[in-house]
Amino acid sequence: MGVWLMARHETWARKHTSELITFASGLLVAGSLLHLLTRAGEMAGASTAMIWALVAFVVLYVSENHFLPHPHARTEEDCGHHHAHAPNGYGWTAVAGLGLHSVLDGVAVGAGFSESYLTGSVIVALVVSHKLPVGIASMGVLYHGGAEKAQAVRASVFVALITPISVIASYALLQNASTPVIGSIVAAAGGSFLYVGAADLLPEGQASAPGKNTLAFGLGLAVMVVVLILVPHETL
Repeated sequence: MGVWLMARHETWARKHTSELITFASGLLVAGSLLHLLTRAGEMAGASTAMIWALVAFVVLYVSENHFLPHPHARTEEDCGHHHAHAPNGYGWTAVAGLGLHSVLDGVAVGAGFSESYLTGSVIVALVVSHKLPVGIASMGVLYHGGAEKAQAVRASVFVALITPISVIASYALLQNASTPVIGSIVAAAGGSFLYVGAADLLPEGQASAPGKNTLAFGLGLAVMVVVLILVPHETL
């Protein structure tokens, strides 16, 4: 959907990406803290879960800041700066980083459904919510790097398809995994989603329209709170 919006309605997509990103960041932050890390602590032990969450958080930070840059979804004008045209290599390196995120997303979903329907569903919601702005960002950074539209579409669709493939593979591999192992993977997923929501998406959303974006962030938080109230973990 994000790829399609950028390919067909780039002006509209760029205009509303900020609100979409901030809503997704609210879902990711609240979903990680209220659902994934809480559940992972019950499965693997609180200390083990926090360690794996921290490891995932740090790995994403180091990889994005030193090896695989994460593309920005906002335009240069939104940032208030004007930069030189990015080299082609940056765009493809950033897409490689998104591909790594897609693999991790798929493993997280597979681990979630290996644990329970609710945990898997929450992870699916978190993955889907940030895939729309990620699709827009992927197309945007490739455009910025000088790629042709057809190239950008093919690469971005390939990145999107990595996630469901990883879901199927990880779900099959984790069928006989122990509860602590699955809990550790869920904890790592929680740490990675917390990083993406707080470090990647939230600053992007804060770049413009603070009133609307605060509301969008609050809506994302509220959705996860409502899920927790309606389907508490103890009912599973």
